[in-house]
Amino acid sequence: MKTAVANDKDVELALKGVRIPSCPDILMQLMTELRDPGVSGKQISTLIGRDVGLAAVVVRSANSPLFGAARKLDSIDDAIRMLGFSSLTNIVQEAMLRNAIPDSSATLERFWDNSRYTAAASALLARRTGAVRAETAYTFGLFHDCGIPLLVKRFPDYKRILGVANQTTDRWFTAVEDEAFNTNHATIGYILARSWGLSEAITQAILCHHDYSVLAGDSGLDHEARALIAINVIGEYVAGTHLRTRQDAEWDKGRDAVACFLGMPLTDIEDLAEDVLLALESQRSAETA
Repeated sequence: MKTAVANDKDVELALKGVRIPSCPDILMQLMTELRDPGVSGKQISTLIGRDVGLAAVVVRSANSPLFGAARKLDSIDDAIRMLGFSSLTNIVQEAMLRNAIPDSSATLERFWDNSRYTAAASALLARRTGAVRAETAYTFGLFHDCGIPLLVKRFPDYKRILGVANQTTDRWFTAVEDEAFNTNHATIGYILARSWGLSEAITQAILCHHDYSVLAGDSGLDHEARALIAINVIGEYVAGTHLRTRQDAEWDKGRDAVACFLGMPLTDIEDLAEDVLLALESQRSAETA
């Protein structure tokens, strides 16, 4: 696996008939607007209001227990004021990513659930450790495995290989994919993330997120990218436990490197994971109450 960026030849070989969905226009416009320090909530509200479905997602999300609205919000303006631009961007990215890769199979529904809870857990972990911004950790958690549904569509046997990779303890997850398909979900996810204009730290971290050797200080990978990978390892462990889909192989391969990178004893890492798991359980109970 590359530890910085994939070159044009790598990209061409990795794609092999995989269709990368284009970044939706509304997301591109939103990200452009939000880069302007003088942007107003009214401008963003007008932009989102052009898409009725997206506007409904934003208002519904703002009213969820996750964001703790003190009263029921009925308008996009109120939702944006309560959420803030960073949380708003995460909600829009999640909605656009799901729409760009439509599939109603049970397997991919579990995938989306896992991505959403990994993102939520990673944001909580980022706040508690200070290792990286919570909003960036959420985006990474959401996008880090986005190559998986694209490979499910491309290769009929991919789900079986995915199961093998999830159980493999003596090789990196992506090495199993490379052996079967000469490509892997990390590289495909990297290509999608770059084409959607995500930050360099996020795209690098997506490319390398199963290679835990990059957490060493001499790996050459950007510190923020390595922090995202470290937080995500814990976030995936928490999400898998929460959803009862946990695969211990990745946790076993990555936890010592994560503890070393974060400068914490492994017991403290495990206690932190338990605390975040309890927080997720509490949020889920509130959502279903």
